[in-house]
Amino acid sequence: MVTYRHDLPPHQPPRRDSLIAALLDVKFERRVTPILVRWLYVLALVVIGFGTLFALLWVWSLASWMGWAMWLAAPIVVGLGLAVLLVIRIICERIISKTQPVPPPAPPPYAPPVQPPHVHRP
Repeated sequence: MVTYRHDLPPHQPPRRDSLIAALLDVKFERRVTPILVRWLYVLALVVIGFGTLFALLWVWSLASWMGWAMWLAAPIVVGLGLAVLLVIRIICERIISKTQPVPPPAPPPYAPPVQPPHVHRP
């Protein structure tokens, strides 16, 4: 059978669920946890980003008052911000993995077919 371009079904972009649509889904076809985790991670990213920026401004202020040696704290501040963000990311991924449905087991590797006992090989 030959398939022509006009016979193909129209391409639909992947559907992204919104939090409101997932909360109003009374059939429980949409999952809320991944949406909430996504929003919480974005919120944590913004808070940690602003916190790190504020801490760097604080280091700059102290360096202008106490001397250049305070700039040695800048890599510690950035590293601490990245470490906290990494911990938050790991927690979010763990929550997602715990709430995902279990995938079906993989098919067994290839095995030769079993001959019934009443069939004899020549």
